[in-house]
Amino acid sequence: MSDLFWGFFIPLLFAHLLTDFVLQSDASVRAKHRLPGLIQHGLLAGGLSYLFAGIVVGWEIPVGVALTHSLLDAWKLRSQQGTHLRRFVIDQLSHWVILALFSWAAIYKYGEFPGLWTRLFGWPYLLVLGVVSGGIVSIYVVSYLVELSFEALGIRKSLVSPGEEAPEEATHGGMGIAEGGRMIGYLERSLITLFVLVGYPAGIGFLIAAKSVFRFGELTDSNRRWQAEYIIIGTLLSILFGTLFAYLTAWFVGNIIP
Repeated sequence: MSDLFWGFFIPLLFAHLLTDFVLQSDASVRAKHRLPGLIQHGLLAGGLSYLFAGIVVGWEIPVGVALTHSLLDAWKLRSQQGTHLRRFVIDQLSHWVILALFSWAAIYKYGEFPGLWTRLFGWPYLLVLGVVSGGIVSIYVVSYLVELSFEALGIRKSLVSPGEEAPEEATHGGMGIAEGGRMIGYLERSLITLFVLVGYPAGIGFLIAAKSVFRFGELTDSNRRWQAEYIIIGTLLSILFGTLFAYLTAWFVGNIIP
């Protein structure tokens, strides 16, 4: 693929990830079940695409992104085929494929004009967007993958973010920090991504060892076997997906971006 393609695709992908994961709250997800909320979400995707791609004289691509984003989300909300995991993966892959098609179209539409920010700051701009995009996938997208994997495996959903930490307070009256499990998962995968990008994969082993020490009591308590199994499965899924996407980000940055 040409450098011009990546000059369009990376900003469009970054805008998509911001829209669907970083800036999307539980309230906005519920709002998408109604037409105004769905349209607002699509407009956000198109607006961010216009902003980060920097196609100052063009409006066709951002409008196309807004429209297709809304249509895909409408399909996902109304589709009942397969598991939530299957619909989530199909939805995200469809978004990515559409962004790739728009990037090819932008090459033919705008020729040698890759975007304002790329022209001003060069490839370092795309490098930053690429690294941050990989971090968003590893931190936020993996959280959804772990949660939906639990559901697909038929494992009971907990009161906190599945795959991050077992819900001690749910059955034992613990005084856990609100959203603590989710934050632990975010920090865990942030460190994994950092270790991989700086070329220190051994740090992942130390991270796993440290987490095992902190949770040793729960993992060895026979009276809470369900919780121990929940922790182990969630942690391994989180580390597996987080490490996979961290290495994909490192490969992408090292081989695609000059």
